[in-house]
Amino acid sequence: MKVVTLLGSPKKNGKTAEALSMFEENILSKGHEVERIHLTDYTIKGCVGCLACMQKQDELGCALKDDAVSIFERMISADAIVYASPIYAFDFTSQIKSLIDRHLCLTIDYGSPNQTSFIDGKRVALLVTCGGPTEGNADLVQVIFDRSMMGVLKCNSVGKYIISLSSEPDFNDRAKEVTDKLARAII
Repeated sequence: MKVVTLLGSPKKNGKTAEALSMFEENILSKGHEVERIHLTDYTIKGCVGCLACMQKQDELGCALKDDAVSIFERMISADAIVYASPIYAFDFTSQIKSLIDRHLCLTIDYGSPNQTSFIDGKRVALLVTCGGPTEGNADLVQVIFDRSMMGVLKCNSVGKYIISLSSEPDFNDRAKEVTDKLARAII
């Protein structure tokens, strides 16, 4: 199994990266393949709402010329995708939000009864870290994730994994527990 992980944190060695590494090490130890995409290493422009992507149904038709399409191609070739982000202002970071906004170009027959996507049925999961509690802090990203991944893209969500209170001394223990659950669910 090939798992693509999307690290949306601007920090390459922050708490989200640390938790994601725990997950990746677990998956690798079971003989699976992992490809981490650290989104800050790529140029991903914000969606301009031109809907040029809707004109092509058999290929990714985004009109913007940046790295998003190559990331989408890697996601399409994977068996599972993990979206990882810290909470910034009750939402995803801008790094991963720009990519999520561009997910419309992954859809096929958008708005019709036959709507599907290039990642239809893929196993997806959300991994979030936040400095505060989950409730009233990391609740909105879970709704956005559900609507985007299952509602629009028709993915198979295997869960949303939130590691709250990331500055507490027991973060690593809690992160290990959560990422082990995520690894079991994604396989």
